[in-house]
Amino acid sequence: MADGQDSASLDDLEEPSWFVTKRIREGLYLTQEPYFFEGNRCNIWLIKGPHKDVVIDTGIGVQNLRKHLEKEALIDPIDGTRECIAVLSHVHFDHSGGAKDFTNVLIHELEVEALRGAVSTETLNYVKASHFHKEPYKGFNVNKYKVVPTECQSVQDGDKIDLGQGEYLQVIHVPGHTGGSIIIYYPKYSELYVGDFVYECTNGSNLLDWAPNSCMSHYLDSARKIAQWISSNHIQKVYPGHFEIISPTRTTQLLEQYIESRAGVCSRCCTGCLKPLVKMYFALGCFKMKCCP
Repeated sequence: MADGQDSASLDDLEEPSWFVTKRIREGLYLTQEPYFFEGNRCNIWLIKGPHKDVVIDTGIGVQNLRKHLEKEALIDPIDGTRECIAVLSHVHFDHSGGAKDFTNVLIHELEVEALRGAVSTETLNYVKASHFHKEPYKGFNVNKYKVVPTECQSVQDGDKIDLGQGEYLQVIHVPGHTGGSIIIYYPKYSELYVGDFVYECTNGSNLLDWAPNSCMSHYLDSARKIAQWISSNHIQKVYPGHFEIISPTRTTQLLEQYIESRAGVCSRCCTGCLKPLVKMYFALGCFKMKCCP
């Protein structure tokens, strides 16, 4: 979203079939955890730059993502020649849980301490037994699941992650879903990796802005900014943190639907009024994404 499963035990129990990886284009791969609940099943993106590899988001962390990618011959071992950097779109468990498997982890500066301290009110740790279509490994205890403290470094809006030979990824801060949410722009391919900022959810009004660490007014500001930015930068592909790949046109439509649904003063007030109730729902395990059946 333990007394947590530690990295050593998961390394020993790693089961490659927990992950499925497919090629999207030359130098871009998508990994998913098909045996975990679809509504919170993270899209894990691997970008292979000229000199460095970057993993965007890391899944829930119940198996060793790095070992899986090494076995697929997609990244070098830790002592290899190519560096692999993990960049987190935000701190929620389904994106940050596997970060512990990497030695170089980047997250927005507002969420560094939440990841280092594995702060449960920030990571959320929302898993239930029914979310697992099979056990990640023998003896897995869903009641002990949590994101573990993970060493990480900070990024800020405008930072560039060097891939070599003049290629880079640019960090764009989009607060709203969480205070430290970021999206990643890859200029060479005019691609945008958007995490939970926007994804296919039937109507943009369903975008999740009511989690304990969400802010509707910030989300509105970010949505307005990025809806304009997409068209002015001629984005070709949008890769979200959940569900299917979406077109730039559909991305803009979802953001515009969100803006329209939240533009009134009453909707801004409601989020503040609902915060105590939402926090209780999370504490009791009642959370459910609005766009999920």
